[in-house]
Amino acid sequence: MKKVTFAGIIFAIGLLVLLKVFQNSIPRISDPLTNILVIIGFVLFAIIYGASQLRKK
Repeated sequence: MKKVTFAGIIFAIGLLVLLKVFQNSIPRISDPLTNILVIIGFVLFAIIYGASQLRKK
C-alpha cells in the first residue's frame, strides 16, 4: 500500500474520531430543505471531483 493512501486512511479515521468527540457541540440542522441542499452540494462536489480525477488519467 502506498504511503499516501495509508496516511489518508489514518487521517480519515482521526477525523471521524474528532467528529464523534465533538458531536454534542455541533448544532443539528432539522430543516429538511437544508438537508436536501447539503446532499445535493455533496453529490455535485463528488461528481466534479471524480470528473477531474478521470481527466488527469
